[in-house]
Amino acid sequence: MERRIALDQLDFRLLNAFVAIYRERHVGRAADGLGMSQPTVSTLLTRLRHVAGDPLFIRSAQGMQPTALAREWAEPVASALAAFEAALNAPSGFDPATSQRVFVIYMTDVGQSLVLNQLVARVESVAPGVHISVVSSWEGTLADRLDDGSIDIAFGWIPQLKARKTSAALFKDRYVGVQDSVTSAAKRAQWAPRYAVAYVANSAHQTVSERFQLQGVRPAVTVPSFFMLPEVLMGTSLIGVVPERLAAMLVDKRRATLCVVELPFVLPALAIRLHWSARTWRDEGIEWLRSQVLSCVKEYLAARAVLPGAAIPR
Repeated sequence: MERRIALDQLDFRLLNAFVAIYRERHVGRAADGLGMSQPTVSTLLTRLRHVAGDPLFIRSAQGMQPTALAREWAEPVASALAAFEAALNAPSGFDPATSQRVFVIYMTDVGQSLVLNQLVARVESVAPGVHISVVSSWEGTLADRLDDGSIDIAFGWIPQLKARKTSAALFKDRYVGVQDSVTSAAKRAQWAPRYAVAYVANSAHQTVSERFQLQGVRPAVTVPSFFMLPEVLMGTSLIGVVPERLAAMLVDKRRATLCVVELPFVLPALAIRLHWSARTWRDEGIEWLRSQVLSCVKEYLAARAVLPGAAIPR
């Protein structure tokens, strides 16, 4: 008796995984292309095999070889998915001058300080009806929120999205220390170096506290935002741990009272990227928004170039 498969037994993640494995002949490469982990794609393949009643792919020295049923499915499934995605992402006819659209952007407080003002000013001048909503928290994973449209773009150092193909490199940064420059050397000499850190929820900056634990160092102060650190540092010997570009901005605002110091241990480098979803590649509004962010970053880098080794007041 012929096996019949009901549509409600399938979902798009299963079919996308099937097409990716068929194309790559390799579960790991398929996972990379989908922006998923290899175990997740393996689980999806197991589910699809159960639904199909067929192994679909057989491991061999040449990779994952499709069965006869998989070869029958390949072209119609890929074509159906492409047609459906094209229908969902038909050109939107976005006109910034008249649009009333709300765009949701993920940024940490550091990203907000560096480019948000330029972005708002740029949007106000060319798209006065557009609303920008900046978020720093969400339910589930950030990748899922990008893919389901809850968040339009994500800006910052976001290692969990590094495997996704839909991103653009913006700039790199590193962590440095910031200290009250008027605190006397004698006062600093009373204690071993003590640190103040920002533990920013849902951000990769949490790795600073984790690295401190590995070093056996306990921060003297932990705050939920980098912008609370300058007030904490004043009149103390504490060293605030911040990204160098933010340090340059803080020093510029408090030129007489803050200085930058090198940290005695290595922290991860920060690779700042702009992320979006492959499902929105034909969305003219999000394409426009990406171009605005990229232009703002270009202007920021030109006006405030601060690279490792550049001269910052110390």
